[in-house]
Amino acid sequence: GIDISPKMVEITNRKIKNRALSDRIKLTCGDAIRLPYPYKKFDVVFLSFTLELFDTPEIPKILKEVRRVLKPDGRLGIVSLSKDNGKSLFLRLYEWAHKKFPKYIDCRPIFVAYSLENAGFEISYKNKAKIFLTPLEIVIGINKSGTSY
Repeated sequence: GIDISPKMVEITNRKIKNRALSDRIKLTCGDAIRLPYPYKKFDVVFLSFTLELFDTPEIPKILKEVRRVLKPDGRLGIVSLSKDNGKSLFLRLYEWAHKKFPKYIDCRPIFVAYSLENAGFEISYKNKAKIFLTPLEIVIGINKSGTSY
């Protein structure tokens, strides 16, 4: 795992140690736009309620970095707030609240599958879901061999 906040890494490392998982889980303090890993390091990358925290211009940069650290045919799994589930009243209110109170509502719905396709991933799975009234998108993209970073 990776987090830009040293404090979050410290807290999570304590939880990992308390659950005797230190031999299976490693955390790194780092920036998603400049991942501190070599090319083609991972078979799978998973982002859960993460991508929508970043400004729109940063999303392609993050996905490019994910492609760089994924092996050819590696998979990227994302669960995210979705803008693709229509323009419901709830979604419009949520987006308004995000714009008005970004310190408290720090993420916003995004077009997940569209973002992955634009970054060069081949979509192998896409599903829509909801948590209460919040629209979600679950997407798996494949880092196809021979594509550029």
